Amino acid sequence: MTMEIGLNLFSVFKELNEDYFGTLEKVAEFGYKNVELITVNFSTGKRYTDTFSLPVIKQKLSDLGLNSFSAHEGVAPGSAIMDADWDRIIEENAELGCQSIVFPMAMISGREDTLQTAGHLNQIGKKCTEAGLSFYYHNHAHEFRRIGETSLFELLVENTDPAHVKFELDLVWVMRGGYDSLALLGKLGDRCDMVHQKDLGKHVNPVNIFKSSQEGNTLDTMKIYTEYVKPNDFVNLGTGMVNFQETYHKLHQLGYIRYAIVENEGQHGHKFTSIENDLKVMEKYVHGLKKLTNQ
Repeated sequence: MTMEIGLNLFSVFKELNEDYFGTLEKVAEFGYKNVELITVNFSTGKRYTDTFSLPVIKQKLSDLGLNSFSAHEGVAPGSAIMDADWDRIIEENAELGCQSIVFPMAMISGREDTLQTAGHLNQIGKKCTEAGLSFYYHNHAHEFRRIGETSLFELLVENTDPAHVKFELDLVWVMRGGYDSLALLGKLGDRCDMVHQKDLGKHVNPVNIFKSSQEGNTLDTMKIYTEYVKPNDFVNLGTGMVNFQETYHKLHQLGYIRYAIVENEGQHGHKFTSIENDLKVMEKYVHGLKKLTNQ
């Protein structure tokens, strides 16, 4: 299977807020072909389809040669997962040509709410399957909180139906949760055929967030992101501690990763310059390394 490079548009969410179509034009101009949509303007809380009609968005993506292969669809902070209008969400993304919907974050903290979340993911996943779409859960770091002999993430994996729920592994968030991302990819098998790629600054120490505090595995979930994750933790691809050679050698070996997706959450320099350089790094390892592997 050929691995493709994608860009998660959260990388440029501020720019999208200000100039939606102009930002898409820039993304296409830099050479990105595949985009993972974000569907809400984070400054207003409104869906982009409430501002621009679906046919207009679809036409613009087509004109720019952008394949909207996936979309991140979350819920507002404090809202329950099942409060979202999933029928509308599925219908809109299917219309835009998305093959997948990804739930980006559930603020789970213990066994009970994790099992309840797994049940909700199964329900949404079944709806997606029935509509011909795939459904994924995207991890951050807090899911790797250990409880006894397991973790919240492992509970999600064990209690979701492989027929309806897959996982989009964010490789750097896995590291920050104290796990080995490449080993975890091997365990998930083809339940994970899309990954998010960030880079983590060499100054970040400890990498494992749960070792940043005396609270350890009891560290409050929200505190992780408000106190222990810093805006300058993430850096442009190829400038941090991620070993891209090792990572992409493994991904090519696995053979079932369909999309390696840039998600640049860094605050370093000009965002458009950053994502343009990120694409060059990814091309080296996704396309260049594949050629070397096949020789």
